Amino acid sequence: MATYTSNKRGASPAGHGFGGNLKFMWAQVAVDTSLVDSDTLEFFELPAGATVVYALLESTDIDTGTPAVTINIGDAGSASRFFAASTVGQAGTAAVATAATGLFHTYSADTLITGALGTDADNAAAGTITLGIGYILP
Repeated sequence: MATYTSNKRGASPAGHGFGGNLKFMWAQVAVDTSLVDSDTLEFFELPAGATVVYALLESTDIDTGTPAVTINIGDAGSASRFFAASTVGQAGTAAVATAATGLFHTYSADTLITGALGTDADNAAAGTITLGIGYILP
């Protein structure tokens, strides 16, 4: 089991300014051809008090065979809180959050946002997976 980590993992978010204003955190994780469903993608931490208002997921084509790869994005409480079985990695596309459990979810503590494959690629290819989350603080 491998862990693929973004360059923003462990980094503190920039100053948050006034409460109630929209904040945005994003990170990109580079993956290689050995990525499988037991591996973990680590994106970034959302701060305590963050209420998620939207999420965006983009991937290069990381499955060059018969498209099969799916990606789940969530946290320790729900591995697919934001995206469940997203197919963005099958052809290099993007999506807006499709799992309603993540919308307006509020975190009580700093929380690592992670991802994993739901289904392995038919023919894995190196590429990138990018996640962006918009949130507000009280």
